[in-house]
Amino acid sequence: MKTKDFYKRIGQRLKELRLQANITQEELAEGVGVATKTVSYWENGHNPITLSKIPLIATTLNVPIYKLFVFLDVEEDVADKDYIKLLQMKTSKELEVLFNLVKELQKIK
Repeated sequence: MKTKDFYKRIGQRLKELRLQANITQEELAEGVGVATKTVSYWENGHNPITLSKIPLIATTLNVPIYKLFVFLDVEEDVADKDYIKLLQMKTSKELEVLFNLVKELQKIK
């Protein structure tokens, strides 16, 4: 997948999740700490989403981070099952490391 196509697909996914959450672009922008125009650019695939903003977007939309990357060619319930299966295969130590990593990602602003 070309970079430009990826930006468009993740932008479409972002818009889809935002609408499902019944959140305006303005509300998402406020929750993430960016301008409303930035959210519009993301949703239209014009600009990439900064890595540090991904946890903030997920928190504002009240979804797990991986849901931002579930595109139309993958069913969400299948992705949920795969995610759960993956976590069930991890040891308690590995889960602790993953949990701490997610906590650190959420601190990035």
